[in-house]
Amino acid sequence: MNAIARTFPVIPEMVKLARAIQAAGGRPLLVGGWVRDCLLGHPHSKDFDVEVFGIDPRTLHKVLQRFGPVHEVGRHFGVLKVATASAEYDVSVPRRESKTGKGHKGFWVATDPHMTFADAAARRDFTLNSMGYALLDEEFLDPFGGEQDLRLRVLRHVGTSFGEDPLRVLRAMQFAGRFGLSIAEETLAICRTQDLHELPRERMWEEFRKLLLRSPKPSVGLAYAPELGVLPYFPELEALYRAASGAGQPAPWQRMLAVLDAAAALRPAHDEDALVFMLAALGHSLGRSAGHAKEGPAKDKDGARSAAALAQAAAHAAAAATERLLLRLTNEQALVERVCALVRELPLVDAAGDLRDGDLRRLSLRVPLPTLAGLATALHGARMAPGAPAGMARGGGPPAASCPAAATLRARAEALGVWTQPPEPLLKGRHLLEAGMRPGPRMGHLLRLAFERQLDGDLRTLDDAVGWMRRELNAPAATAEDAP
Repeated sequence: MNAIARTFPVIPEMVKLARAIQAAGGRPLLVGGWVRDCLLGHPHSKDFDVEVFGIDPRTLHKVLQRFGPVHEVGRHFGVLKVATASAEYDVSVPRRESKTGKGHKGFWVATDPHMTFADAAARRDFTLNSMGYALLDEEFLDPFGGEQDLRLRVLRHVGTSFGEDPLRVLRAMQFAGRFGLSIAEETLAICRTQDLHELPRERMWEEFRKLLLRSPKPSVGLAYAPELGVLPYFPELEALYRAASGAGQPAPWQRMLAVLDAAAALRPAHDEDALVFMLAALGHSLGRSAGHAKEGPAKDKDGARSAAALAQAAAHAAAAATERLLLRLTNEQALVERVCALVRELPLVDAAGDLRDGDLRRLSLRVPLPTLAGLATALHGARMAPGAPAGMARGGGPPAASCPAAATLRARAEALGVWTQPPEPLLKGRHLLEAGMRPGPRMGHLLRLAFERQLDGDLRTLDDAVGWMRRELNAPAATAEDAP
């Protein structure tokens, strides 16, 4: 983590926007994430939240229209989004709010442009988000000691209104992982009193996404789940936390934390691919909570088969638990299926040296092999540092060690030409049409059969496939009972 330094960059476009607001009678302050990120040594942050004091929302709207299209986000919250050629700004007037009912919509809200900055900042969640910066005056505002808490690496709530939004429990977990922070005891105590049942799953999902995608060490945040009172809402995670370890093995929960950190070092660049990868790393461990912990290597042939069967049973149990967990958080079924497929197929990496060529080609159709190999590498890295999360709760972690089984998988897949993409069928419907065959069930049957022969290695070229097709077409047609 970088040292704390008050280095706030000059943003020409932001200066123009601030001057226009000031000319209309307002005082614009950059607040929240941008100020926090600059203090942490990330001056190129695009998290532009501007709070404007002294003018009403209608006047502010007119000023912002000079800079680009303006969209109102939540009429009651007075947040205006303005998109310019180079950035997007969330601009708002200070507001007062209080809890009036259950759920994230159970708030009374009223804008008040004449509030003091301290009063406005008091409604924020954590002190690290309660700071402000007056761009034109170059004045740093910190009424709740956010800068000092950042120096101490402590996540602390701002005030008594913190407990009015239970989402802040998951935000605490997310910020702890993202910035490598310890959570203040008094903040933990409030979090344990919250009821997460009233939260819509899409809001919980967003916090889990950020934890897994933005945290250098996700274990730092997730390790707080028991203390925050999060686990009862996610039975799959609670079962893992309470699962006993085998003799000489780290506890399943600790091992899962180590796997997550090793996976974070190998995350793909694309966000959705990275999310699938991280969720599979998390889900892999869930089978252990169902009593399917993988045993050590067997010494004889029968034992080897038994160990492989246990590994496969654990993988299927983990995939089922992963699906249940994810469906509590999201309705993105395609993403859930991608994650569960990786979890199910993971044991095949250890068997990569023994797989038949046809089985390896079929595996490439079910999951992307580089992702599967990366997942195996993360697990291998975690094995190289058993018990690591206990010592790395505030930094450190297992290295992304090379994995022999993953290397074998890659070498064999590259030799077969299926490492970066699965095989495409050689024989297409157009070939059958050109040969005079009419569309129908038999055409589909022949295409499937040809592809199976191709996967087995019997058909290696288009000429092979066309020759096979001609022989099949000259053979007696299959009856309906013959077709699969």
